[in-house]
Amino acid sequence: MQNHPASNGNPRNPNSLHYIDPSGRLNSYQQAITEIGEVIQFYDSDRRFPAWGFGGKTFDGTVSHCFNLNGRAGGFEVDGVEGIMAAYASALNNVALAGPTLFGQVINTAARIAGQSLSYDRSKYFVLLIITDGVLTDLQETKDALVRASDLPLSILIVGVGGADFTQMEILDADNGRRLESSTDRVATRDIVQFVPMREVHSGQISVVQALLEELPGQFLTYMRCRDIKPLNVQMAQTCA
Repeated sequence: MQNHPASNGNPRNPNSLHYIDPSGRLNSYQQAITEIGEVIQFYDSDRRFPAWGFGGKTFDGTVSHCFNLNGRAGGFEVDGVEGIMAAYASALNNVALAGPTLFGQVINTAARIAGQSLSYDRSKYFVLLIITDGVLTDLQETKDALVRASDLPLSILIVGVGGADFTQMEILDADNGRRLESSTDRVATRDIVQFVPMREVHSGQISVVQALLEELPGQFLTYMRCRDIKPLNVQMAQTCA
């Protein structure tokens, strides 16, 4: 999932985080998609990924905070990391960047998919990847969405690109030992957010694998153990595949 906020500037401007360089040099978002995709794609057996954008004036002229990145009305899945990259490049040519930047709708969309899976396969677990420049308009609505989603088989990786102030992302990560609270004072069932600033990865402070997988396995195990969901044995899993 990619964020297209107006704060990133025109993609034809070399100063924009979304700048498409004619020389083929990857921009900050393309770097993040490639580096992170190379790690997490192996956790999806069919390598087909839902891909949404937010903060864009879409094909019909309306500003959307959750639109199919590939531009198709019927389907939001793309094939592999290459499919995400192609959909992203296509969207930049067809979608005008527009504010404000809102996370709530994409989190609710991912939560709906995770919730629906419970009716047919309780062993499924979902990871939503959000790539953002860190400027968020709907902080409380995002907290509310995360608290609601904390009961579902879902984790959210927020990856920060550029040099912005990521204080809001640190708040959502809730690594201070206090779980997120909603506007109705409901406390999250568990922590489902992991925030990774790419500048720390590129500076060599942490590896991309270490950054991405620091909290995710624990979040997955906490969810499964609380619901007493046991892993399929290997032979059975191969039969089902």
